[in-house]
Amino acid sequence: MSYARARLWLGICGAGSLVVLATIMLATGIPSQRLSQLQTPSGSAMGQLFLLTLLVGMWLAPLDFLGGFYLPRKFHKSFFSFRFWFKRYLLAILGQAFLFSGSAWLILLAGQTYGWFGAAAVVPVLGWCFFALRNRLISAKRLNASGLVSRLGPAMDLVRRWNIVPVPTIVVSHRDLGFTGGIIGVGKSARIVIPRAWLKTLSREELATAISRRSVAVNSGSYLRGILLAFGWNLAGFLMASWLPNAGLETVGQLATTVCGFTIWSFLGLLTLPTLSRNASLEIDDQLRGSGVPANLIWDTAYSQDQLQDGEPHRSKWIERVFHPIPSVSQRNRSRPRGRLAAWNVAHTTLFLSWSCFGVLSRAVHCNIGRPELWTMLPTD
Repeated sequence: MSYARARLWLGICGAGSLVVLATIMLATGIPSQRLSQLQTPSGSAMGQLFLLTLLVGMWLAPLDFLGGFYLPRKFHKSFFSFRFWFKRYLLAILGQAFLFSGSAWLILLAGQTYGWFGAAAVVPVLGWCFFALRNRLISAKRLNASGLVSRLGPAMDLVRRWNIVPVPTIVVSHRDLGFTGGIIGVGKSARIVIPRAWLKTLSREELATAISRRSVAVNSGSYLRGILLAFGWNLAGFLMASWLPNAGLETVGQLATTVCGFTIWSFLGLLTLPTLSRNASLEIDDQLRGSGVPANLIWDTAYSQDQLQDGEPHRSKWIERVFHPIPSVSQRNRSRPRGRLAAWNVAHTTLFLSWSCFGVLSRAVHCNIGRPELWTMLPTD
């Protein structure tokens, strides 16, 4: 079994098992029967919320071990010791548990104080806070060595030669070979994030193509559209889930039931939103070709990036449509967007922003299970 296919099965098991559990919880009403129904703030509520996040972590732990340590080592995608991986992994799951439980407690507090509308207003605020915190942490990893400038400068010159307005770009340190960087910030504060490894593995032309892709995503509005759609998708799903029987936003039992419903909603997003992400990738391909970027260079860049991740340049159409928001290398030159709606990286952005809604699927998909460095910034095209 290839590395890519092994990861795919891990993601199916991780996300699928959580969806099955959520469905069972909804059908049996266990959360409302076993968890607190007190509508007043208490330390017990916070403790129960923290325990729920740890239980999710324990459920995913075996798959995290396979996806974060065993498979990368077996297929030579990582050379770190188990002790090194486990230390970083443990800190990550504890940190996420505090953020998840703290966010859920704030939603409960708002619901108990200001009612349903108060709790609903907290969700997008929390999402924006996570977005801003992620961006600040990524910026803190910025590298400023003179050698980076000598590699980045010629690539930026080539971007301008293609008549593409480059977005300010930073290079960051990372440990996971599959880290792709992405885009942080919005508007004039938007920044392209390039992983340090790309300066060594990509040629000047390929690096320029990668920067051009993300510059076009920002300049065309596709990036912002993806963020807004991700916010809207999560908020709509969370609020609709709070209307389910025994669900709500005022007690731990109600909120746990809401999270179960939201988990199923997130799973629907895993099946539908990737089409919008692929459309955006293919649209950017078209725009790059229109700017004079050679088609073979677009393909070569995608191939080089794919080799740093799962190494699967060819895959069947049904697997791609269901599981992959990033077009395969073989599809880049012969496919066109399906429909008009497109939003850059919306599928993966939705997963990260679901942290504000106790989104348990956010780190259970095949691309990032067991890989904490990819929990907040999932792979992009």
